[in-house]
Amino acid sequence: MKLRFNFKNKEASLEADAEKLIEKKMDYKQENTKRFGLKKTRYQIRQEEKRKNKELEHKHNMQLLIICFIILAVLIALCMIMPFATGA
Repeated sequence: MKLRFNFKNKEASLEADAEKLIEKKMDYKQENTKRFGLKKTRYQIRQEEKRKNKELEHKHNMQLLIICFIILAVLIALCMIMPFATGA
């Protein structure tokens, strides 16, 4: 950017290289996003929290289901073995 004054003609002119200004702005934005990351809105943060909570809930439910199947399998095995163990 250049600022020129011409006192004889009482003129002032401003010359700006738009391409360089745009490039500087883009570089500045890239540096900030790399350094600080993108800012998230409150809505995005809430949605991420909801998604994480649903994932944790699903994982917990699957663990409970697996435990129930294991207990059921053990009970069935005991029911099949008990008649042979008692001699009936």
